[in-house]
Amino acid sequence: MPSLMPKLSCLVLAGLAAVVCGPPAWAEDLLYVYRQAQDSDPVLKAATANRDAAREAKPQARALLLPNLGISAEQGYNFGIEGAAPGPSSADDHTYGIRLVQPLYNRGHQVRQRLAEAVVGQADVNLGNARNELVLRVSQAYFGVLAALDNLSYATAEKNAFARQLEQANRRFEVGLATITDVYDAQARFDAAVSQEIEATNQLANAREVLRQLTGRDYAQLNSLSERMPLVLPEPHDPEEWVRMALENNLSLRGTAFGVDQARENVKLQQAGHYPTLDLQAGRVDTDNGANSNLASSQLNLQLTIPLYSGGAVSSRSREAAYNYEASRQSLENQQRETIRIVRNAYRGQETAISQIKALDQTRVSTRSALEANQAGYEVGTRTIVDVLDAERNVYLAERNFAAARYSYVTNYLTLRQAAGQLSEADIAELNRWLGPPRSTSGEPAAAAPVPQPAKPGGAKSAAGNARAPVLAKPADSGPTAAKKRPRKTADGSRSEQSAPAGKPPSNGSK
Repeated sequence: MPSLMPKLSCLVLAGLAAVVCGPPAWAEDLLYVYRQAQDSDPVLKAATANRDAAREAKPQARALLLPNLGISAEQGYNFGIEGAAPGPSSADDHTYGIRLVQPLYNRGHQVRQRLAEAVVGQADVNLGNARNELVLRVSQAYFGVLAALDNLSYATAEKNAFARQLEQANRRFEVGLATITDVYDAQARFDAAVSQEIEATNQLANAREVLRQLTGRDYAQLNSLSERMPLVLPEPHDPEEWVRMALENNLSLRGTAFGVDQARENVKLQQAGHYPTLDLQAGRVDTDNGANSNLASSQLNLQLTIPLYSGGAVSSRSREAAYNYEASRQSLENQQRETIRIVRNAYRGQETAISQIKALDQTRVSTRSALEANQAGYEVGTRTIVDVLDAERNVYLAERNFAAARYSYVTNYLTLRQAAGQLSEADIAELNRWLGPPRSTSGEPAAAAPVPQPAKPGGAKSAAGNARAPVLAKPADSGPTAAKKRPRKTADGSRSEQSAPAGKPPSNGSK
């Protein structure tokens, strides 16, 4: 037993070191990124501050109905007081007063109560909308990075495949089994693939910046979208039901509706300038002139103010408010129509994406089979290098389209729920279950090559990973022992020139 103690101690220490110094236990998945965005997103923080500021409209409006109480003090000096009793003819003058004003009727103050209710209601709805939009923005940014990673992976794999084809064409040309045109075709495809990879690298950097803007940090790894993510139709399976939910629950629409309420109340507020006001006033004033005697007066009165004419300003402001109200109504109508369009498009988009995913999954298999057939045909002379290159391109085009369809499904799923007012943090948890293993966001080719590499025609050595194109072989007919040309039948039945090895006569098909 004593001999086991050192070993157990070492195991305990090693475990503690792994806990303290090892990587964090959580994965940087969608839910983890969303939590960080909640803590650092400036848009959400601004919406929260705007809500808090708008809530002050209520106490400010209520204060207009409450009494106003104030005190005043005044000090002066009187010179040469006529009729004063014998003594000094000048003296200090002190005046103290207190005044209370209680509004009894003011239509403008009453309207401001309803206006404040609309302001606070809009601010609350806007904050809720900002929270829902954060769910959408984080999800779109997260999957935007994953989509850019896929695009870069396919671009790199396609470049490497064309590099192999270019190397193959060079070797076949050197031994007289291919023409210089084959080499040029392969070179052109390789150059285009290099350009495409550069663009894909830039798109990945841009996508990472969008995510960084939300959370304020970069991510070395993100959990990828699983191949087994569920494909379900929208429920309820009726686009008009989703439209109804959107018109009732869309938070952006509700915020705009509160804006219409504010504009309507503002019309009443400006029209209130034509109405009289009635105030109750009470006060007391004490005056000590130091020369004669103390004077004191108290007052209690009603003050009625009837506006008669203000140069037309009140009427002009009322018309301006009416125009703004009509503009806000039309904005609400436009937003309602736009929301209906978004809902219907997202509903159809989710259905379409499911069908596309299923069809493109089969396309991936078909294009790989077509590539293998073209490569075999190229070896026996029934297919040209262009056929092989086109088939190679179709493989990666199918992979890109398949990945795009999957991300389109996710995007339309989120857009539909957001437009219908159903999007919440629970959807983040649901999407998180669709994720698979972590994936590096650096875009290194070795970290992402989801497409199986096709068979290499002729057993040529792979050029994968080479950023530079293989050097073009010199034409075989450039020296004194120029290779003679012999016709070769292509896939479409035409005949092309094929080099024969130097020193051998061209074959005419007969012995």
